[in-house]
Amino acid sequence: MRSSGILMHITSLPSPYGVGTLGKAAYDFVNFLAKAEQRYWQILPVGPTGYGDSPYQTFCTFAGNHYMIDLDLLIKDELLEEEEITEISWCENPDKVDYGTLFENRNKVLKLAFARFDQTEEAYVKFQEENRRWLDEYALFMALKSHFGGKAWGEWPDEIRNHTEAGIIKYQEE
Repeated sequence: MRSSGILMHITSLPSPYGVGTLGKAAYDFVNFLAKAEQRYWQILPVGPTGYGDSPYQTFCTFAGNHYMIDLDLLIKDELLEEEEITEISWCENPDKVDYGTLFENRNKVLKLAFARFDQTEEAYVKFQEENRRWLDEYALFMALKSHFGGKAWGEWPDEIRNHTEAGIIKYQEE
């Protein structure tokens, strides 16, 4: 049986916040595909991206790209207030993604939402427990990436780049 579909990354969906997300626009697009009798929506990898924002160069296979978190859903969950995101200029040209602006603004807004999030929530605690084998290492890596000013891993001090026990303990404490 023949079938058809489309290849389009989630970030290509329309959004007033700089890049497409896994929110209403994604659901609307799936409904559109169903009405158009399309059976497949192939997307690109959805991991967290680094310099250049290529979906094929992600920091982690298991983690999701925080750019794809829908800000309107965070408003609905009362983790953000509408004015906290509508006051931000997400891009000068709505037809193009400004990843520099997105990098600066999205992280600030998500940190604000996380500060309001109940970290004792059962589902969150369960997620951490079930994903401990990759989550702790990923969190340390991303914290170190920030700590070293975004430098490439090969430019980090040997003690952490070589994953020595002393280096890991030192930087976990920092």
